[in-house]
Amino acid sequence: MIILVTVSVFLATVLGALALFWSWEARKESLPRRIKEVTAPVGELPGASSSLVKKWIAGVRERVSAKTPFGKEEIVAIVTGKELSGGRLLLNQAGYRTVSAYQIYWCARVSSPVLLGILAFGYAKAVGMPMESMGVLIMTGVALGVILPDFLLRRKIRKRQEEITDALPDGLDLLVVCVEAGLGLNAAFVKITEEFQLTSPVLSEEFDVVNREMVAGKPRPEALRALSDRTGVEDVKSLVAMLIQTEKLGTSLAQSLRVHSDSLRTRRRQRAEESAAKTTTKLIFPLAFLLFPAMFVVLLGPGFIQIVRVLLPTMRGG
Repeated sequence: MIILVTVSVFLATVLGALALFWSWEARKESLPRRIKEVTAPVGELPGASSSLVKKWIAGVRERVSAKTPFGKEEIVAIVTGKELSGGRLLLNQAGYRTVSAYQIYWCARVSSPVLLGILAFGYAKAVGMPMESMGVLIMTGVALGVILPDFLLRRKIRKRQEEITDALPDGLDLLVVCVEAGLGLNAAFVKITEEFQLTSPVLSEEFDVVNREMVAGKPRPEALRALSDRTGVEDVKSLVAMLIQTEKLGTSLAQSLRVHSDSLRTRRRQRAEESAAKTTTKLIFPLAFLLFPAMFVVLLGPGFIQIVRVLLPTMRGG
């Protein structure tokens, strides 16, 4: 009875917290209205009388209608230029950029402890556990529910960052070729977006976001800094710092990119060598706990059986 009351109070608290969360989200700026401002005809928009505003909206609408892996909700998030932090930053680093992703993430964080706690309670009741063991099992389920969403999200971020790190040297090589061929940096980003859609969709997506931000009017240094924050990859941060510094000092972009490309390629080779060197250490545990016991049984088993057969009668006779 005490467990039922505790679970009921916990569910009521969770539902109250969800209600407060949704009411707070409802007070924010209406997303459908912002999407309509971007996608609606120019004549229907308030304050769109000047030719400059018309040209800007027309350019944004053209980018919205392009065949890209993003939808209108992501375009609005990019156009607003809102800085990301906390859970939204983690979701962006994991590649979840829809507006509803943040709400789904928090609903999962709130509901997973409740669901796992209820499942643990039902299992404990079904097998007839004592009250003390039941309480421990329920608390374990709740703790797993608290940890699991964040663990899965950070695992997704880590895999995505590894993919970006592995594909960045190749993308930088293409960037060097494009810049040395006479293309500007923005056009080179567009080329990377097109060429890496199959080989590395994650890298193509990130450079596409940078292009969209610059088309929407965001300054290039801010768009590049947003790229480093959005990915959280050290190699991307060093690339962004190099590009911003090159633009400020007016040095040769092609030469700086070539030197940085060689540096990233060297880092990738060193990471591969480091992983190969760690292999021998990682093999110790499978060898010691899986292979060696079976080998000892095969090698020493017949001899041990023969020893038992010879010595056991002698000991009995003595």
